[in-house]
Amino acid sequence: MKCWTYDTRYGPFEIVPLDGSYHIMHEGEALGAYPSPEAAAKALAAGDTSWPPFGNPQDLGIPADLQQWHARQLV
Repeated sequence: MKCWTYDTRYGPFEIVPLDGSYHIMHEGEALGAYPSPEAAAKALAAGDTSWPPFGNPQDLGIPADLQQWHARQLV
């Protein structure tokens, strides 16, 4: 199983599989659950998630294309 990470000036955002969904995480805080990792990346890029304490994630230039994220295998 894979997870994805994208680094920003406010630290990394992650998309992780959990209980049949893909959750956007930032510093241990869940920002939303989505049916696919692609849907999670698109929602985060558009600012259509819960917002972390610093504000709108759309302002960080996070790509909607999951291919631009760093993928790694979970162990």
